[in-house]
Amino acid sequence: MASAKKTEKQEARGVGDYIRAQRELANISLRKMSEQSGISASVLKDIEAGIRNPSGAIVQSIARALRLSAETLYLQAGVLDPKDVDEVDAVRELRRDPHLTEPQREILIEIYRAFCIVNRQERSSE
Repeated sequence: MASAKKTEKQEARGVGDYIRAQRELANISLRKMSEQSGISASVLKDIEAGIRNPSGAIVQSIARALRLSAETLYLQAGVLDPKDVDEVDAVRELRRDPHLTEPQREILIEIYRAFCIVNRQERSSE
């Protein structure tokens, strides 16, 4: 087995530690972060303490307040596998392509994700 998956509690702790460190580096108080992100200070405090694992929407709000991408937060906290970032980047680029219609984008993303799933399954069965 290449690496054990992090438990939800370890992920929450990693994300919380990283968010707190970034907030402190940016010299932003918990109250100011709450105002900028639209998330209550008590929820932010729980996230930073590792008591609460933030939802995707909350991570997005925190990332915006810290002027980071949500992917960066998850990657730096050790929640996201760096190999998965390529997939995120590819999907982001497909979504931004001005030469495609929205239905074309969604179809290409669906096909791309299907290929990724098949490739992961093939690697894990080797």
